[in-house]
Amino acid sequence: MKFVTVLLYHKSWLLEPTRMLMLLRILIFMIVIMGIGAHTDDAFRQAQPTERPFQPVNLPTATPAPQVCPELENPYPQHTVVADINYLAHTVWVQQRIRYANTTGESLTQLVFNIEANRWQNVFFLNRVADNFDDLLYTLNNKRLVVDLMDPLPPNCVTNILLEFQIQVPLIGLEVYSPKGYLGYTDRQMNLGHWLPTVAPYQNGEWVTRPPVLVGEQEILEIADWVVMLNLVEPPPNLVVAAPGQITQISPTSWRYEHHASREFSLSLSDQFVLHQAEDEHGVQVEVYCFNTPELQPAGEHALDVATQSLSVYSDLFGRYPYERLVVVQGDFPDGMEFSGIVYVGDAWFTRWDGTPTSYLTLITAHEVSHQWWYARVGNDAAFHPWLDEALATYSEYVYLEEYYPDLRDWWWAFRVDVYEPEGAVNSTVYEFSSAREYINAVYLRGVRMLHELRQDLGTQAFFQLLADYAFNQADRIASPDDFWHNFTPEQLELTAVTRSRYLRPETDN
Repeated sequence: MKFVTVLLYHKSWLLEPTRMLMLLRILIFMIVIMGIGAHTDDAFRQAQPTERPFQPVNLPTATPAPQVCPELENPYPQHTVVADINYLAHTVWVQQRIRYANTTGESLTQLVFNIEANRWQNVFFLNRVADNFDDLLYTLNNKRLVVDLMDPLPPNCVTNILLEFQIQVPLIGLEVYSPKGYLGYTDRQMNLGHWLPTVAPYQNGEWVTRPPVLVGEQEILEIADWVVMLNLVEPPPNLVVAAPGQITQISPTSWRYEHHASREFSLSLSDQFVLHQAEDEHGVQVEVYCFNTPELQPAGEHALDVATQSLSVYSDLFGRYPYERLVVVQGDFPDGMEFSGIVYVGDAWFTRWDGTPTSYLTLITAHEVSHQWWYARVGNDAAFHPWLDEALATYSEYVYLEEYYPDLRDWWWAFRVDVYEPEGAVNSTVYEFSSAREYINAVYLRGVRMLHELRQDLGTQAFFQLLADYAFNQADRIASPDDFWHNFTPEQLELTAVTRSRYLRPETDN
């Protein structure tokens, strides 16, 4: 109002009617504005929150477009591993990055890993789980690691997981509850088998982890690609690494391994290894690592011969061996064990070799080599369907002898099978046995009797064609018993009905 008061005191404005009219209009305008302002202040004060506020109105929001991922060029999990190995301290520090492509057809909120090393106490120590940006929540219970993803992973999309952990390699013992020899150390060897986490298979809407038991094996492994950088920390002189895959030496104590389409990546180290090597007729490099005592070297040469010969005959019958190299290691533990591109043959089979083919060194070497088809190439559920690899691998021993030592066929049946008078259903699970002997008798030994009778029912040519078709059709997959029997024509199923009913449970062909 000061502006108006000033105008009123200017007499020149009062003398002119036109200017007086303008002044009146200004006064009216100012009064109206002041009234509106006062009313607005009152309204604002009355609009403060009360005990019963207005109910919110749900306004429509934009729905985000679903994430669409392109077709996958490589659907396999891809593992990139950096491992620092202290051989003398029996420790391994690991960074493992897993590129996982969601091929389940469902949106995933979790990923599950199987960690065989964590079935033993004080062996596996998990330090960190993360994605590309953040640490992730997880639960680790025995072999099963469940990782909560930060965001749902749509079908065909890719995520990356980082695992940081330490392995305290256990001492290999002979007690039944000791860690198995493929993951352990002695005074002359360190073995790293099933030491790296693997992505659990996703079947029928569930992540599969088989409970561990002392009888048999419980792994169920998908195909994956592996790139592994090994760094030896303060190694002793003459330390040798025996490992599969394509090798690039980075430094005197560092190597890079690429192992594609593999179930896992395993290796052995020793400062007492001697290498025996040869090439099979298909150009595959075969390497046998045995301990360096002079009396063992003839056994090492025999194992090399058996490995090279069996690799060739199996390649001819079951399909080409999938890798460029095959590694055979004298394991400082009983019996043997198979991995992708590398196998162990137990120490006793080397030390007890009598210089003849009628020995377990011959049979177990051929057996473990055949697992490159019946495990590494064609996977299976080792807990629920162990006959799919163990019966076929045991029968492959006989196939090897047929080719290279045909006079030993009767000896093999008597020595390997009949002496044990085996009983039990071939399609048993590992959870049905209280001893390894019962398990071997039912699954391995009655399994080979079943396979041999199937061969007699069908004829040799048709039988081996079925095995070749099975190996081809199920390559890089986890096969089921149905996958095996689906290779049979209706006529062949009829021809083999009596044999199958004799060895398999009547309610299922599994």
